[in-house]
Amino acid sequence: MARSSLINFLLIGLCSNYKSDYLKNTTEVDFSCKLKESHEIDKDVLRGKTLNVLTLDAMPLNGAKIQAKNVYEGFGITFEILRTLQQKYGFTYNLTKLIPPVIGDSKNGALGKLVSREVDMVAAFLPITRNSHEFVKWGIDLWHTSYFVLMQRPLDSSSNSGLLAPFDMHVWILILVSLISVGPIMYWIMWLRVKLCQDDDAQLYSLSACVWFVYGALMKQGSTLNPMSDSTRMLFATWWLFILILTAFYTANLTAFLTLSLAKLPINDISDVAKSSNKWFSSDGGAIYYAVKDNDGDLNILTKSIDNGRGLFVDVSREATVTSRLSDGWLYLDDWYTLTRLMFNDYKKKRLYDNPNMESESCTYVLTEKHVLERPLAFAYQMDSVLPELFDKVVRRFIESGIIKHLITLDLPDAVICPLNLGSKDRRLRNSDLFTTYMVVMTGFVAGLSVFLGEILWRLTRGPLIADALQPELLTAMQQNGQNYFTIDKKFMPLRTPSSMILHYG
Repeated sequence: MARSSLINFLLIGLCSNYKSDYLKNTTEVDFSCKLKESHEIDKDVLRGKTLNVLTLDAMPLNGAKIQAKNVYEGFGITFEILRTLQQKYGFTYNLTKLIPPVIGDSKNGALGKLVSREVDMVAAFLPITRNSHEFVKWGIDLWHTSYFVLMQRPLDSSSNSGLLAPFDMHVWILILVSLISVGPIMYWIMWLRVKLCQDDDAQLYSLSACVWFVYGALMKQGSTLNPMSDSTRMLFATWWLFILILTAFYTANLTAFLTLSLAKLPINDISDVAKSSNKWFSSDGGAIYYAVKDNDGDLNILTKSIDNGRGLFVDVSREATVTSRLSDGWLYLDDWYTLTRLMFNDYKKKRLYDNPNMESESCTYVLTEKHVLERPLAFAYQMDSVLPELFDKVVRRFIESGIIKHLITLDLPDAVICPLNLGSKDRRLRNSDLFTTYMVVMTGFVAGLSVFLGEILWRLTRGPLIADALQPELLTAMQQNGQNYFTIDKKFMPLRTPSSMILHYG
């Protein structure tokens, strides 16, 4: 920032009144007083100085490897920025790497190194933890990251509600209410018309016939009812139209549900992670660790699962350790970038070597839709350091120009990696998809068998319908007029056909 005109005037006055022995003993008059701008002074503040810099392994954001003479060399986006700062301000730095990579607090970890003044800055994308502003100074926010839950991809489609999936519970309840109420409503309207309109076309179907019409329309069974009045016809036509639209939507949604690869995640928020049926792990010394430790946000509900051994903070630097736990059904909590890179590496491996022709089987893992934590990332400095004021001017240009965002996502694809919905694919129906169908059939058979047994027990307990019925009189044959007759209730009934009379009298 340029100096104000008042300050410049005072400095010029001081320079003009400056008297030195050199000026008294010489006749030369080439003395000049030059005022430097603030940006020129900033360039010289660190020139020729050496900074002690600490970094952590979190490639490709930041990392370091030992080169010749046991000297660390930094890599990643962080050191692209640091090299630009070095060229601008002319400083050098001694680099060390913290093992294991722990954010720390005022007494340990990376932040503890700043408090003890062992290093001048931590050159890493560190998440800003709660209360850390009290003992360290943070630079400008480099990036905002969200923390998600990574898990094994569940089975496609719903496991036991295939037939009920097209509609939600509210729709099913309204359909059931309409089935129960429409039949009596139709009967009441027809009864009211018969009472009000005394004409020859008045029809009144029974209540059971109306109820059966409603059910038959739903099952596409048709009906033998043929109403004559216009009002009754409108009622019947309205119900048929409603059923037509309803069944069309149901059929289309059921087809989509059974053909699309949809996965229903058992984890929606942090409360689901804390349930007794789930086990989870996260990075030891990471943002999740300190959020739980400091009771920051909603993550304090994970404390109970940690005490019960269902939550662990482990070293996640080895990918094999992470994938092994995920295969055992554990949930992995970490930042979006780490989890996305893990999924992408696993996808490439299985796509290229294990299942080159099966894209659906290459997506082993999936992320939750909602994040459980959000943190800004920044460089950390000593509490009284002047470095943030110098470095933030340059770092802001990296941020505003989109360079940091570009570098973070440079080696990741533009498309979403292994989304929850993999789209349409050919697959055979499993027994789990037809579970509801089996339940309907079994329920129908059990209900029918129960009614049949109930009828038998009813007959056995009541006995025959008419226990003292008289035996009918024996039928006797008689021969009269050349015809055979049976005597039934003292009346004659011819045994032969009437045409035999012609032959008899002929």
